[in-house]
Amino acid sequence: MISVIEAQRILHDNLPSPERITVPIEEAFGLYLFEDIKAPDSSPRYTNSAMDGYAVRWVDCAEASADAPVQLKIIGESQAGIPFNREVSANGAVRISTGAMVPTGADTIIRVEDTEELGDHVKIFTVIKQGQDVRHKGEEFAAGQLLFFKGDCLGSRELALMAAVGLHTVPVYAKPEVTLLVTGTELVCHDEATIKPHQIRDSNTIMLASAIRESGGVLTSTRHVQDSLEYTVGALEGGVASGAKLIVCSGGVSVGRHDHVREAALQAGFEELFWQIRQKPGKPLFVGRKEQTLIFGLPGNPVSAYMCFRNFVRPVLAELQGTTCLDNTLTAIVSEQLSNRGKRTLFVRVNIENRPNQLALVKEVGHQGSHMLSSIAHADGYVVLQPGEVLQPGSLKEVSLF
Repeated sequence: MISVIEAQRILHDNLPSPERITVPIEEAFGLYLFEDIKAPDSSPRYTNSAMDGYAVRWVDCAEASADAPVQLKIIGESQAGIPFNREVSANGAVRISTGAMVPTGADTIIRVEDTEELGDHVKIFTVIKQGQDVRHKGEEFAAGQLLFFKGDCLGSRELALMAAVGLHTVPVYAKPEVTLLVTGTELVCHDEATIKPHQIRDSNTIMLASAIRESGGVLTSTRHVQDSLEYTVGALEGGVASGAKLIVCSGGVSVGRHDHVREAALQAGFEELFWQIRQKPGKPLFVGRKEQTLIFGLPGNPVSAYMCFRNFVRPVLAELQGTTCLDNTLTAIVSEQLSNRGKRTLFVRVNIENRPNQLALVKEVGHQGSHMLSSIAHADGYVVLQPGEVLQPGSLKEVSLF
């Protein structure tokens, strides 16, 4: 039996190789970059106007005031997409729209509300400074400047900026493919209206399938496996043949006569990385590797399975996508004593009480049994207590949020 920290180190040292792909930006939402991205173009691409008004030369209107307005001749117009292609000469003004190119010779924009148009002339009543309301080429960034870093997650804002500078494809980490196997002869589908007294409804399939998707994985197949060594070996071999990066199993990893996942994995050619961890819940976790596929044998109890997924499978999915963490944490104040009197690392499910302008309070969820799904369904997150650790009321503790 090994520690949680040792198990995490072994996992990190045995990660399959992430898959790197190039996709159109329309397909890149939620993916992570596998290399830095530099701007292929400047922003703005050309010097343009920030306001509707008139493009003028500062020297021609610097002295304008309400009492002594300056009158300039209108010599043309610059629209967004239709520039004025001649130079602005002395005492000339060009009508200009927001975003339109500032014509050669002009260096200042006079807002419409500070003018009065009279036929082919415009009166200017005020001007604050030279260069006002002019957006200069490259003032946001120049071509070749670093825009995004390797490992950045691409959301709507990032993709918009990429489109704005002409990027149409992007190098990213592929979402890792995952096969899900749920063992247990006693399990029946959750939608069965009538079940026998010795059966239970399967909650692990929908829980783990959702957790895989939530963590950025692609669920390629899901299978219910009877408690048979032969069937389990076949299911694992099928998962390897599919090319999945991860095979996630629930159940069948303890020491009972009908727990076959560990033995089946060894028969299917997996090398055991570790089995059994000093943690609660989730002690019988099994992990193995065969070439570029990892197998996670999670406990069958749903809370144990979920907590093992959060602490071991989810971080692996994160690393395979080019990031280090998918989770959020916060520091909260312990509202009542939390203690770990045992010899294993303890994952305590908790609720958070947010308080305006103060640190949140953290309180243990009432039912902590590994078979009690309400302890995760009704919890906001969990805290990790090491063996012998006791937290008194008022202590600060980091909470991993669900």
